[in-house]
Amino acid sequence: MTFLYPSILAALVVPLMLGIGLLLARRRTGKAWRALVSEEHPELVRQAPAWQSKLPQLLALLSLTCVIFAAARPINGYEPGEGSASGRNLIIAMDISRSMETRDVAPSRLEEARAAAYELIDALPGDKIGLIVFSGEADLVVPLTYDHTALRDALEQVNRSWAGYGGTNFEQVLRRAMDTFARSAPDGANALVILSDGEDTVDSSISVAQEAKKHDLLVITVGIGTSTGAPIPDENGENGLWEDAAGKHVISKLNIEALKRFSQATGGSFLAMNSGANLTAFARETADKLARHEESYSTGRQPRDLFEWFAFPALLMALASIVLASEWRAPRLRFVPVVALMVLGVSSGAVEAQEESPREAYARAMQTLEEQKPEEASRHFSAALLASDPRLQAAAHLALGNMHVRSTFGKLQQLYTPTDGQPEDAAQGPSVEALQGIVDELKQGLIPYQDALKAQPDFPAAKNNSAKVNELIRVLEEEIKRLKQQQQQQQQQQQDQQNQQDKQDQEQNKQDKQNQQNQQDKRDQEQQQRGQDKEQNQQDQQDKQDRQDQQDKQDQDQDKQDQGQDKQRENEDRQKDESQDRQEQQQQDQQRQDADRDQQQQEQEQAGRKDEQKDEQPQQQEQPQQDEQKAEEKQQEVQQAELSEEEKEKQRAEGILRMHLDEVEGSPIPHRNIPMRPPAKDY
Repeated sequence: MTFLYPSILAALVVPLMLGIGLLLARRRTGKAWRALVSEEHPELVRQAPAWQSKLPQLLALLSLTCVIFAAARPINGYEPGEGSASGRNLIIAMDISRSMETRDVAPSRLEEARAAAYELIDALPGDKIGLIVFSGEADLVVPLTYDHTALRDALEQVNRSWAGYGGTNFEQVLRRAMDTFARSAPDGANALVILSDGEDTVDSSISVAQEAKKHDLLVITVGIGTSTGAPIPDENGENGLWEDAAGKHVISKLNIEALKRFSQATGGSFLAMNSGANLTAFARETADKLARHEESYSTGRQPRDLFEWFAFPALLMALASIVLASEWRAPRLRFVPVVALMVLGVSSGAVEAQEESPREAYARAMQTLEEQKPEEASRHFSAALLASDPRLQAAAHLALGNMHVRSTFGKLQQLYTPTDGQPEDAAQGPSVEALQGIVDELKQGLIPYQDALKAQPDFPAAKNNSAKVNELIRVLEEEIKRLKQQQQQQQQQQQDQQNQQDKQDQEQNKQDKQNQQNQQDKRDQEQQQRGQDKEQNQQDQQDKQDRQDQQDKQDQDQDKQDQGQDKQRENEDRQKDESQDRQEQQQQDQQRQDADRDQQQQEQEQAGRKDEQKDEQPQQQEQPQQDEQKAEEKQQEVQQAELSEEEKEKQRAEGILRMHLDEVEGSPIPHRNIPMRPPAKDY
């Protein structure tokens, strides 16, 4: 049997001294009673039984002794420790070629890649992670392991001198990763995260990437650097810059297309570190595509504790001493069982505190952090700060700082991402007070990074994170300054607008008064004008009425004159009509006479031809009909000729009478059966 904390055994001197003190006190008490009572009368002194006076004290001393032995943590040798875990397999491949020393990102591409690797480890606390460094060849520095502390230690020591050959060969990285996964995790999907600037000098990796896809190897490429690039530094070169074989300075640039093409060949994805993307969220999203592996692992030697063999007897003896000493004769010794119980409790607490070491607390914190329990993880990280190893202290400080800063980043993102329920003004950005609160929280988050650098001055992750947070604080302070200036300008503009508005209101009031006065003057002028217009209208109406009366009188005179002229014209027209009628009658008589003469001549001619046409039968048949027609016409002519002159005059008188009747009735058209001549004009 051995003890893990043998220095605690020095406390055994306490029960020894208490035992000696009890013996001396008992002997002194006996002498005092003997001096007081005569030896001839011993019955006057009653002695308590031994089990009531001595046994409780002995049990108390033994309990205290067992407590001290239990606090020293007795063990019976060691046994191998085992644990089980369920995690995903991931290998981080870091480019350490010469181009990674370029300083287009501060402080250099290699340091940026190291910080990205730390961030990946923090994002996947419960997963199995390995480390490969590569340039012209690839080396497996850390196999797949759950010991992230050892992985961090290895990352901290990675530098350019580890590169065996120059150049960048992605093919070697893929083959090394496939061999590692084939030995450790042959089943399920695994991931390879390559941190590089993308300058593949061998350019033979596409075919190997297609082969890796068949083995369910997901390749994630993270671009380090900028597209504009910068010259490669070299301490031994001219002007401190590296020169190629031709003696020219080389500008190294981030080859985004090569990295994208390489990752897409395996179905993976690409992320540029200078794009401001969230690497933690990107890593967790990638890890969700991987298969989990259940496996057991060795946690080192575990001691076989014999603590209970001393702790439980100590407790029982302490309780027994209290029960047995219910009527103590030595009040000064009553504190012995109480001291034993106190030592037992303190020792038990010390042993329980010793059960979880700072390293185990750190591992428990990483596990609870993955389970989205930040408060519990923070408590375990605080317990890990008690470690004597400065590297573990620095890692715990870094984790606490990352938790605080990540929480602040979430608040900052919420400020710039308004929800549906927020007003439209929220889309204009956060207020100065909100940004100032973020800055104050970020400054609080710098304290763990500073503590980490105090524990380990050369801690690159703490330096990089502290530099990034300081840069963000600087940007936010500039934004706050800009917002304050903008608010002042807005206030000044509002004041100017208010003054201008007041001035415009005064001018408007003045203009309104002027307009009212003008309108009043205009109304007065209009009223006066309406009065003048009314008088003028009355005068015009009177003049118009006079002119109308005069015109009516003239029209009446003209009508009378026209009527006289019309009657005169009618008389003239009647006379002309009568003259024309007489002429027409004479013409008709003359025409009838001419027709009679023509008829007689025709009859004579026909009579002369009768003899010539006697032989023709058709002519003889038509002749009676013609004769009948001619006879009728002749009879009509005779009857017309027989009309006396008296009858003709009578017909003319009847026509004149009808004409006068038409004029009396007002008809403008005479009802006569004689042709009417058209008027000279159409009005």
